[in-house]
Amino acid sequence: MQRLVRWIWAVLMLLLPVSSFPLISRVFGVQSVAALSIVFLSILFIIWFLPYLVRGGRLPLATVPILVFAAAALIATLTSFFINVPAFREFSRWGTVVEALVTLGIGISAYLIASSWPAGKADFNHLLRWLNYGGLLIILWSAVQAYFSFSAGGYPDWLMNVQSLISSSELLYFRRVTGLAFEPSWLAHMLNMIYLPWWLAATLRKTSAHSFRILHVSFENLLLMGGAATLFASYSRVGWLAFLLVIAYIILDLNLRLVNWLRGTITRRWSRPFWQIVGKTALPILLFVGLIGVYLGMFLSAGYGLSRLDPRMAQLFDVKTLKEEGVMMFANRLVFAERLVFWQTGYEIFNDHPVLGVGIGNAGYFFPEKMGAFGYGLTEVSQLLYESSDLPNTKALWSRLAAETGLVGLTLFLTWLAVLWSCTRGLGKSQDRLHRALGSFGQFVLVALLIEGFSVDTFALPYFWLALGIMTAGFQHWVNTDSIATPVA
Repeated sequence: MQRLVRWIWAVLMLLLPVSSFPLISRVFGVQSVAALSIVFLSILFIIWFLPYLVRGGRLPLATVPILVFAAAALIATLTSFFINVPAFREFSRWGTVVEALVTLGIGISAYLIASSWPAGKADFNHLLRWLNYGGLLIILWSAVQAYFSFSAGGYPDWLMNVQSLISSSELLYFRRVTGLAFEPSWLAHMLNMIYLPWWLAATLRKTSAHSFRILHVSFENLLLMGGAATLFASYSRVGWLAFLLVIAYIILDLNLRLVNWLRGTITRRWSRPFWQIVGKTALPILLFVGLIGVYLGMFLSAGYGLSRLDPRMAQLFDVKTLKEEGVMMFANRLVFAERLVFWQTGYEIFNDHPVLGVGIGNAGYFFPEKMGAFGYGLTEVSQLLYESSDLPNTKALWSRLAAETGLVGLTLFLTWLAVLWSCTRGLGKSQDRLHRALGSFGQFVLVALLIEGFSVDTFALPYFWLALGIMTAGFQHWVNTDSIATPVA
């Protein structure tokens, strides 16, 4: 059974790049979110996780906040039947609620299973090796798409036929790679939520899940370069910004380390009051000002590059339009107004139901009455309201949490993320290189999630759940091994 479970994990991690699969989508009746890996996650849930709990297996303490959040979300959903929820076309309230709770259950189950299964370094390396193999598939298939999209001038029929077998959308985008995902933004999401964070962490911590090297270069080093190029070729603006924020965080961390080192060096070697003031006060201020300049330069350079490379961002620095026509029209010129409309609608729903929200999955019913008048003039919004077979959604995890679970749910979810952040910092103190890499891995995922949470709102995409689950398991393994290595007297 143990060998079977390991192989199921291997297949699950290998198939993570397939974010929607036509056959599974038809079976479950859901077009966009039907990842092939969820099938194998369900098998693991039945043959390993449930028996593990029955045998008395324990969940890590870090899982408590998300379990409390799940309970609060269920309560918010049940109490939503006592508030006035508008009707929306032929959609069934019970059907919507059940589907939304199932997707939430899928995400939380992925986190719980990933945080409970790895029992040693061999298990972590097993998961990360197969994660790398799946990442290699993303890079290679994206490279094929990039060649035809950017160099050959169009996609051949055989490539489009293959993509239709992989993705429920069956679409390939002009001058944007999709990989094995539903759309380019989902490709960027999976890269930022699990692949790039691990490759970046392994590179910085000089570790690898593989024993081989190519000219002293690890597999993760090579994947990091290919993954970054793939992210760029996706032309996902949110994806670019999320990765840029991770890089900014790394620079900030290095800056703080530099400040502490210089402060300690100055105060140890020079005892005069002047040098003590320089080391403790002036130096940190100067470095802080310099860091602000570096950040401004990074983001302005990124904005300038976007305005040159992406036609959607050509008017990014058009301040005149912003002043004369307002934020919404300026965002519309950047092909971003739809997102603002969705987020604003989510806020309006939250503003009316601030404590428990309107229940998981119910935000879409309020769109016609809560959405601003500007939204009705946008093509994407009109299609979603009148033509799409899907219920409208907030298009952002943060606004969805606020609208559907209120302050209670949003606070609990953020508390869970804060607990996980504490775990990642704890792993950074470990003497073991793999533990430190897992700590950095978790930090990069959490930092990227701050931005990616404004792009995707579904709970069913398993990427950040699995990544944070693996990090949580790493923290639990570090705690257990550290307590064994240093027993209490």
